[in-house]
Amino acid sequence: MKAIQISNLARNVVRHVVLIAVGLYSSTAVAANLTDIVYSKLSGDNVQINIVADDALAEPGSFSTDTPARIALDFFGMQSQLAAAQTLVEAGKVKSVVAVETSDRTRIIINLYESARYSLQESDNGYSITVFKDEADISAVVKPKPFAKRPDVVPETAVSNVDFRRSEAGGGTLIVDLNDDSFAVDTRERDGEIVVDLIGVNLPKEFEQSLDVTDFATPVKKVDSFQNADNVRIVVVPQGKYQHLSFQSGGRFTLIIDPIIETDEDKRNEEDLALGFEGERLSINFQNIDVRSALAVIADFTGINFVTSDAVQGDITINLKDVPWDQALDVILRTKGLGQRKKGNVIWIAPNQEIQQFEEEELKSKATVAEFAPLVTEVLRINYAKAEDIAEVIKSVKVVRQGNIPSGAAAVAGAGNATETDTNSLLSARGSVTVDERTNSLLVQDVAEKIVDLREIIAKLDKPVRQVLIETRIVQANDNFSRELGARLGFQRITENARFPGANDSNVGDFVTSGSTEGLETLQNSRSDDEPGFIFDSSRGTPGGLGVDLGANTIAGQIPASFAFDLFRAGTGFAHLITLELSALEADGRGKVVASPRLLTANQREARISQGQEVFVTVPGGDGGNGSVERIDAELELIVTPQITPDNRIILDVEIIQDELISATGTLTTLGTQEIETQVLADNGETVVIGGIYQEAEFNGEVKVPVLGDIPILGNLFKQRTRNSERTELLIFLTPKIISPKLNLG
Repeated sequence: MKAIQISNLARNVVRHVVLIAVGLYSSTAVAANLTDIVYSKLSGDNVQINIVADDALAEPGSFSTDTPARIALDFFGMQSQLAAAQTLVEAGKVKSVVAVETSDRTRIIINLYESARYSLQESDNGYSITVFKDEADISAVVKPKPFAKRPDVVPETAVSNVDFRRSEAGGGTLIVDLNDDSFAVDTRERDGEIVVDLIGVNLPKEFEQSLDVTDFATPVKKVDSFQNADNVRIVVVPQGKYQHLSFQSGGRFTLIIDPIIETDEDKRNEEDLALGFEGERLSINFQNIDVRSALAVIADFTGINFVTSDAVQGDITINLKDVPWDQALDVILRTKGLGQRKKGNVIWIAPNQEIQQFEEEELKSKATVAEFAPLVTEVLRINYAKAEDIAEVIKSVKVVRQGNIPSGAAAVAGAGNATETDTNSLLSARGSVTVDERTNSLLVQDVAEKIVDLREIIAKLDKPVRQVLIETRIVQANDNFSRELGARLGFQRITENARFPGANDSNVGDFVTSGSTEGLETLQNSRSDDEPGFIFDSSRGTPGGLGVDLGANTIAGQIPASFAFDLFRAGTGFAHLITLELSALEADGRGKVVASPRLLTANQREARISQGQEVFVTVPGGDGGNGSVERIDAELELIVTPQITPDNRIILDVEIIQDELISATGTLTTLGTQEIETQVLADNGETVVIGGIYQEAEFNGEVKVPVLGDIPILGNLFKQRTRNSERTELLIFLTPKIISPKLNLG
């Protein structure tokens, strides 16, 4: 794109043409204007904020942040007609309300003292936002709508129809028709909602809607459809217990949500599972029956082989109705002080003391075998992890054995709360492990049984680490306006014949006037050099012939426009007695700075990326000593640590620092810093706003000559006026994406 430079005159012409065009357009097209922001205090220290407009408003895009606490609403196509951008509230959790107008929208920012829940409701002449004081009634929280700006290039694939129907079974069916069958669909459950993303699809305005389908009496309560960047997002809000199924056929996508009808038996089964029993139900009624016979009845019912110890004796009376068989067995064993050990399809039943004694003897036997068994040496290759890290895990897992705590994998599971001893639970007393860094392998020497256990553990630990791509967009928008108005007034004249009215060729001597002594000297030198005419010394910083030097200042190095003329003439030979110069300069600028650092890192690994400049500043030494040189870094730095959750969401520990070198002269350096440090939970590929800073500064100044500057109208000739206005908004967007490894079929 070529940069086109035009002169000031051409720029003014273009500006007037644009203003005329906008005026003609506004006379024919109706645009909504923000006319007022009204707030009121409700009971319970709640606050209601009314956005008043002169026409109907479309549903706004919204988001909220915790640090700083604020709620933001984007009203597209609305222009602000407010006299003041900020409205102070200072009630409940609301601090203030700020309206910021951009080229295509007006953003309403509600600044909060702390995070709060809120509700959004459409009214006749705008929208009403209620900010609640308490955190109760979580169901009433309005979740921020995931919103992204429509793309500049509209995809060719578009939605042609969205329909919702009720099936005969009482379920809900969502049907989405598209004009093409070349689209991808991503369906997932999130926070109790069903989210459907149609990738690379455009949603016409007439289908951007929120459907309340509660009256259909289905498991679906609400269906929201909206454009999310290049994709179409459909959010289905279900209710009750449900199951869903989705499929695509040609250019039609169908989502079926059926209810799950629970019977009394299903409820009883859930209660049994909560107690740890899942067997088939039975009813038994025994009166003084031998325990062995009672166990035989359960064995015949289940088809499981029971082995009963000779020590199991005695009678039992029991009456159980419609209970799981494993619960009935547990009741019988507890009543008679018995225990069970199951292996495969065989259950061994014996007194608890006998079972404990048997297991102790078995452990002693295994320990004896391990003590005298031959050692085996094997090389275990590590693929993805570092061999030294795996070796540290093997060596560090040590436990104190209590009772019949088994060794091996079961000991590993409890190692987090274990107490270290001299006994290693993953290797036998004679086992050893050595790391070969060159081949990234472990050389293990131990009994065969331990090596088999190590292979299973290493297979679970040695897995490829998932990776996360973090994309960040730091958007800083600036809007500034400056205006300088001033005047310079000079009094100076030289004449050799000062004639008075009525005199004929009278000569009363030379007449010299000036606004200052320096100007007088300039005039005297001019007279000595026989330089005819008027001399006006306009050099800045030197008063010269100026009586009032309050001209406009430069803005960003640009010299103001000026126009000089005579205020008073006394006729021939008495010209240029009083001279005036008016100067003015106005600057209006808008800018947007977008920084987009991105980086790829492994799961739970801190990653850092930075870009900037180094400034070296000389610091004077104390007591006349030699100075030193210090380095100051002005960087854009992103530090992030991702953690992938089991449901493929991402927890991010984020720290973003953006430094800006404002000035660096000699030993004085000014550095502006904007920093945010937070933790955020996001879906895979979801864009979240993790922070924002809005600043507005206004300055109006006036310099004048006492008394003369207070004269109406004429006092403007003895004044210098300055007006500066600057608005800055900083938003930080974050998009984490899980990188899925591709299958290699070659």
